[in-house]
Amino acid sequence: MSRNIKIIMFYSSAAALLLFVAFSALQRAGRARDERLDWEAISRILDTRGYQQAIGVIDQRLAGHPKDSLLLYYKARVYYSAGFAREALEQADLAIKLGYAQEISHLLKALVYGRLNSDFAKQKELASKALTYDPAYDEAYIIRAEAEFMLGEFKACAADAASYTRMRPKDSWGYETSLLCREALKDYAGAEKAGLKALELKPKNHAAYWRLGLVYAGQGLHKKAIKNYSEAIRASGGRPQYFLARARSCEAAGDFSCAAWDYYSAMDWREVSGYASYYYLLGSGMHRINELKYALNAAEAAVKLDPTDPDYYELRGRVYAEKGEAAAAKKDLLKASSLSPAGRPEADRLLAELKNKK
Repeated sequence: MSRNIKIIMFYSSAAALLLFVAFSALQRAGRARDERLDWEAISRILDTRGYQQAIGVIDQRLAGHPKDSLLLYYKARVYYSAGFAREALEQADLAIKLGYAQEISHLLKALVYGRLNSDFAKQKELASKALTYDPAYDEAYIIRAEAEFMLGEFKACAADAASYTRMRPKDSWGYETSLLCREALKDYAGAEKAGLKALELKPKNHAAYWRLGLVYAGQGLHKKAIKNYSEAIRASGGRPQYFLARARSCEAAGDFSCAAWDYYSAMDWREVSGYASYYYLLGSGMHRINELKYALNAAEAAVKLDPTDPDYYELRGRVYAEKGEAAAAKKDLLKASSLSPAGRPEADRLLAELKNKK
């Protein structure tokens, strides 16, 4: 698998567990002026009538109270929820300038930079800034831990996740993040403990089952890994990374039929089916269990997506040979040999076998 594919799958998997939702615990905002406009009311408008209507309601109030920092904070939060980074930052800076609660406004900016702009260094910096205003601000620790995970600072991530769980022991978010950080550190005992606690608090957390599966697979405990991947698939309805992970553990456990059909299931998703390397895995798996029709289709897709890789031609040549199509097999094996001189001895051996079968 290429490095780019690994990076794509890594970040998508991180997002699956970190639950990138808006302000699950940011409840510090009060009410704006005497009209008692609070975030709950704004959120209802945002959900039912859209962000433009929510901005309109806030602007009506701002017309009478232009220096109401809480209203400006609400406006920034609406823009963040709608995915408008620049506008959200502008309004958050106005709220900060007017002196509204510094910790929550800086954390909003951290979320904009990290979740909307993928600037995780800035997310970490601003979450840390929020903590200088309030060292007991629980959510700032978990937002900083999230940034540290994405930056590869796994020890710091684990420490901040632990701080959050001490403050919010009944919230699974901290345990989910701890699971990620400790798995990356290969602290399998700590990761397992965090994962089991997350599942105790949220029994249908499919991402936690999946990450626990990775923890067990990392220790070579593939039967336990398969059990957890299966729970993840059942709870989620199936996701590509879950099928791919189970396929790898099935291979390691010697269940090649399970592996082949899991690769097949994963191909329903564009993020998998767009890459030749996954078709190669599928074709190899199907070839191994003698499902030659599926193997040939996958090998042909791999060659079409990347006609420069000798392994794909060799796989297709092997499948053609087993189907008795000697001319097509010879053509592919010669092509594989020309693309990879290092692989020529194996190609020559297969060609010799073809010749002997005549």
